Amino acid sequence: MIVRKGSARTDSASEAQAATLGHFHAELLSDTGGLTQFGAFVETLAPGAASSDRHWHEAEDEFLYMLSGTATVIEEDGEHLLAPGDAACWPAGVPNGHHVVNRSDAPCAYLIVGTRAASDRVHYSDIDKLYTRKNGTVTRTRRDGSPLD
Repeated sequence: MIVRKGSARTDSASEAQAATLGHFHAELLSDTGGLTQFGAFVETLAPGAASSDRHWHEAEDEFLYMLSGTATVIEEDGEHLLAPGDAACWPAGVPNGHHVVNRSDAPCAYLIVGTRAASDRVHYSDIDKLYTRKNGTVTRTRRDGSPLD
């Protein structure tokens, strides 16, 4: 299946997401093409926006390739400025909490690719939260297993 520029399904920040992380726009390339084993999309972050809270996956690899603008990737070892052509790799199971922040005054865009495991646990580095997906069932808890309010 060919996915032409501008024909992919899209997603954008909800009001709640925009209030905490800022505005983003995503072109859902792999979903539009019917792929199920990995996700691939182009995400554009507005100035001041973040991709997510810092996190890492137990069972899913993530890969980022910068397309335009500049972004700051914040990992356990500090901050890294990415420019077009730069890439970041986050192997599954490596506790390297990361996220992307646009600290510039212009939008930035990158391709993000990740595996889609039937089961995964996502650890959030800076907040007391775990996201667990086990064979399609999702739970969100604190690190100690108690439910989130």
